[in-house]
Amino acid sequence: MENTPHYSGSEIEPKPDRSLWYMAIGLGLIILIMGYLTFYVDDASSIFSSKEEAPISKIEDNSDVLIDNLAMSDEEVKSSLIKFIEVFYNDQKKGYFDPPSYFPPITQTYYNFHNLTYQRIKEIHWKRLADMKDLDLSWDVSSLEFERNGNEIVVNYLTRLNYFQPSKNQDVSADVRYEMIINEEGKISSLRETEILNLVESPRSYQADTSSLVDGNNIYENKTSAKDVQSGTESQKVEVVDDAKLYDSGNVESVPEYRGGPKALAMFIGSRLRYPAKARENRIQGKVYISFVIEKNGSLSEFKVIKGIGSGCDEEAIRVLKLSPNWKPGAVKGSPVRTSYILPVSFQLAN
Repeated sequence: MENTPHYSGSEIEPKPDRSLWYMAIGLGLIILIMGYLTFYVDDASSIFSSKEEAPISKIEDNSDVLIDNLAMSDEEVKSSLIKFIEVFYNDQKKGYFDPPSYFPPITQTYYNFHNLTYQRIKEIHWKRLADMKDLDLSWDVSSLEFERNGNEIVVNYLTRLNYFQPSKNQDVSADVRYEMIINEEGKISSLRETEILNLVESPRSYQADTSSLVDGNNIYENKTSAKDVQSGTESQKVEVVDDAKLYDSGNVESVPEYRGGPKALAMFIGSRLRYPAKARENRIQGKVYISFVIEKNGSLSEFKVIKGIGSGCDEEAIRVLKLSPNWKPGAVKGSPVRTSYILPVSFQLAN
């Protein structure tokens, strides 16, 4: 009989499988690391990246830097004016124009228009830009000059304008000097052009399409028939003035006015205005802005308070204006038209 090796069960002992232990330990470490990253690290990618994060630059809003201008020194005013004008034009370059950020509720002058609400300023602004395509505007900081006038700051500065004017099919460049008046609240009460220098107008070579001329909301077509050409005459479209239409005082050819002019109007109001007792007791002063309609015959109607000061002053301003004699009405194409108007009435107590 062959000698067959015999192994007893006690001689071979199975080794324990440790792979599950290693897997459990590895998973536990991963969970610990993820928990640490979640609770103690804001940006986990920054641990594995050597690139430094660029600092975030914050754009500062300087539209209210002049709100306390009465208490400022001249140097502080100049510095604040530079910031204010920079933001004013930078916003417009970005296509942003928000009148409440820069103007009071009623603005005395905006270019050639007067006593304007926020909505009216917006309309004028976008209407001007419609004929100033590809506008490139920069202002010369070194040209800045200012002086204090009571509670106001009168500012003068020079700008450089370049744009295409579609209505005349020409490129325009010019240096324009502006006058900006800042009130005691740090808002622009007046903005107007005072001087135009180095004006260059360069017609473009191609012929502009003048088959339709747009004026506001009206479109006038330029049509000439062959018969008109042969006879040497050209048909003319006659604009008919709408009797019922209400025009804005800035959109008429002849602006309505009190007969005798602004001085006569001031004398009329001053001679009839009675200071309300309640306003006098409470030392209420300021301006009441009244809107009204000047009819075609010059009479006044549809009185409304646009901005009041209360204590009976609003009602008194309307009462006096209702006593006004007829004005010289506004006119379009030589014909009188109904025109809206805004007038400030001042209430000032004697010291």
